[in-house]
Amino acid sequence: MGNQYSYLELLEQTESTSTADRLAYIDFLLTFKGSLNRSDLTEFFGIKSASASAAIAEYKKYRKDNVSYVHKEGKNVINLSTFRPLLKFSSESALSMLANGFNKGKVDNKTFIPYERVALLPKKLDVDMVSKVTRAISNRTAIECEYFSKSKGVQIKRCLFPTAIFYDGISWMFRAFSSGSKFNEDGFKSFNFSRLKTANENADKIASQTQRIESDREWHLSIPIVLKVHPSLEQNQKETLIYEFDMDTDSEQLTISVKAVLFYYLVEQWKIDTRQLKDINHERRSNENFNFILINRSSIEDYACMENVLK
Repeated sequence: MGNQYSYLELLEQTESTSTADRLAYIDFLLTFKGSLNRSDLTEFFGIKSASASAAIAEYKKYRKDNVSYVHKEGKNVINLSTFRPLLKFSSESALSMLANGFNKGKVDNKTFIPYERVALLPKKLDVDMVSKVTRAISNRTAIECEYFSKSKGVQIKRCLFPTAIFYDGISWMFRAFSSGSKFNEDGFKSFNFSRLKTANENADKIASQTQRIESDREWHLSIPIVLKVHPSLEQNQKETLIYEFDMDTDSEQLTISVKAVLFYYLVEQWKIDTRQLKDINHERRSNENFNFILINRSSIEDYACMENVLK
């Protein structure tokens, strides 16, 4: 059985919703995490260990070369050299499920009311490339890749130890410890999935303690951000913005806490004017692209990750 199925095709093939659900979940875990054990199934589906074993055995009927049980690790592990996904996953849906939990509705792309996604990039993310990154995150291993650098305008060969994924409002991104690049110092950086040109897993390279997410200070650091409605806005625009963001009507301010490393993306999406207060022009014509001003710039500008944000 070498066919690759959509969820609905798998449901038709198995003639059982419970079987199709379990096979889809097993395939998802192997594809994007690289392993599973029976407890993954017992906890997610609320079934007994024997039923979990039966589900894994059923999966092997469809893809016997996809997975092997490794006694040393006590889990079922992906066979990378012979792996072929059972289901057709889209990268966007897979990343969403990795962030929010497995949902078979995202596998079969079923919607309950009319829906469209705004600003979907013309270039579809390569699901094979995405799965290599997410498996590396799960296993704390490296990927050797070529990456298009926006600042350098060239393809840069890097050794990355991916640590986390996030969504910036437009693109799916991942965080990783970068080493081996002649253009940049080693350290934790953010990368766009769509700029990966090539990626190869290197299971022999295990992340050291300093290359793991626990050591990414900026990822764990949350900073307070104080915003005020931009003074150049017309009164009706201010009122709309205050209502939309549930801001204090008297002070026209909003205080939030964000991960330091993600503030760069918030500035772009919320149109925040990060200039010194004395440099901000109150005239509408000079500030057409701003919604807010950053009130507490002085309290955050010493953080290293603010260097590219507070220019």
